Amino acid sequence: MATPVAFLARSLRRDPLATDRRKDPTADWVAHYGSTTPRAIALRNHESGETRTWAELDKRVGRLAHVLRNELGVQRGDRIVNLSNGDLRHFEFQFACLRAGLIWAPLNFRLTPTELAGLCEDLQPALMVTDEAWGANARHASGLLSRPPRTLTWGRGSELDAMIDRAPAFAEPEEIDPDAPLLILFTSGTTGKPKAAVITAGALGWQALNQLQFCGNAESGSHVFLPLPLFHSGGLNSQANPVLYFGGQVTVAPRFNPDVVVQFVGDPANKVTHLGLVPVMYKMMSESPAFAGADFRYLRNLLVAGGRLPEALRQTYASKGAHFMSQYGGTETGPTITSLNGARVDKLSAGSCGQRALHVQIRLVDEAGNDVPQGEPGEVWVRGPAVIKRYYGRDPEIDFPGGWFHTGDVAWEDEEGFLYIVDRVKDMYKSGGENVYPAEVELMLATHPAIAEVSVIGVSDEQWGEVGLAVAVVREGQDLTLESLRTHCEAKLAHFKHPKHLVVVEELPRNVTGKVAKQALREIFHGTRSA
Repeated sequence: MATPVAFLARSLRRDPLATDRRKDPTADWVAHYGSTTPRAIALRNHESGETRTWAELDKRVGRLAHVLRNELGVQRGDRIVNLSNGDLRHFEFQFACLRAGLIWAPLNFRLTPTELAGLCEDLQPALMVTDEAWGANARHASGLLSRPPRTLTWGRGSELDAMIDRAPAFAEPEEIDPDAPLLILFTSGTTGKPKAAVITAGALGWQALNQLQFCGNAESGSHVFLPLPLFHSGGLNSQANPVLYFGGQVTVAPRFNPDVVVQFVGDPANKVTHLGLVPVMYKMMSESPAFAGADFRYLRNLLVAGGRLPEALRQTYASKGAHFMSQYGGTETGPTITSLNGARVDKLSAGSCGQRALHVQIRLVDEAGNDVPQGEPGEVWVRGPAVIKRYYGRDPEIDFPGGWFHTGDVAWEDEEGFLYIVDRVKDMYKSGGENVYPAEVELMLATHPAIAEVSVIGVSDEQWGEVGLAVAVVREGQDLTLESLRTHCEAKLAHFKHPKHLVVVEELPRNVTGKVAKQALREIFHGTRSA
């Protein structure tokens, strides 16, 4: 029997001999593992205890596809939006949409009903699916639409689950086109209105292949613990789907709780092999009372993205035999652009996010679109089969000129091909005509003994145009002054990079993935002039 990799390679070549993929079970991940490893656990809900074997998942997906197409009247190419906590049913819907030719669009539950309605107005969904936790918001948002879709609640004992239980399997399987849209994931929207990234069925397979080299997602016994929201590619497409693509297991949790994560991942009985979080979450885990007794023997790597890993935190986990692997990417890019070989601790400590993934092309360019010399910073442009080709409702010729996605990130490359992210193009500010990349300044300020966390933004200045404002969280029992910050930067940063203002806060604003929300800082501190 053909492997999933073999199917992917064949289908994306558009092999003219492969004319009847409808009967090829490898065209459908769930059908494939439902027949080859039927009793293996595919999904588990940590909170409810519900599980799905691959055989059970295959049966549920087939019945759900029937319900969607034949009972609810959702037509091929229609959109289904979702507002819920993480649950097994998220994947049931994703795979039912794959089987029935539909498009699955999970929404950010932290948005207001008005914001949600704005996203849905663009998509014009045929159906909205929610859970008890977010049902009121979903119905409120739906009521604001010009054409409100039918809204159904999932969960044990729900009308929707009852419909699935009594339905037959989908009787009209159709060819799974690898170029057909399967997912719509919205960008975080920290710098503007979220954009709807259109992700194809084939792109998910290429993303799984991009994770192979250093992630170990195809190895036997792969088990991801996922306490991240499933509307974001960081959890869904960098971790869950690549492991499921190769027949592994995903355990979902509705929210991140550091004590829960440490207890579950640190219990060898659960055999968790993969965990991916942002640095602040790993820091919270290290401060959990359960951390000292945690046993991470089964962890193959701790994936870290969304910010630089502090060296002290790396050493804390290394002392327990747990090692980090840095990655870089975004919703539009698979998300994997680069991965770091876990054995290259020297590069991790130096702040590298790794080398390019196998099926990704990268350019570093200047403002005119010319490739920069090695070692010089340039904006990261990428393309490849896992990179999206368009946003929903927008012109791809404008957004992806020449097929290249302009990430907005600035990076430089060393002689071995390791990338180092400098900053966001939009976060850069000019002080006295000189470019200042806040991430570089933050890296230096983070070594100040009084600073727990810090973020830097540019604010207007009559003399220099813009200057730096440091927004800092201070360690307990410590004092922090602007003078001490500037002294700390002496001989380490050029004077035009030194922050000219300081604001001390109790905590930094963050988006749902744990990244510092720079746009929120700009809105809060716009016009700040003094320490």
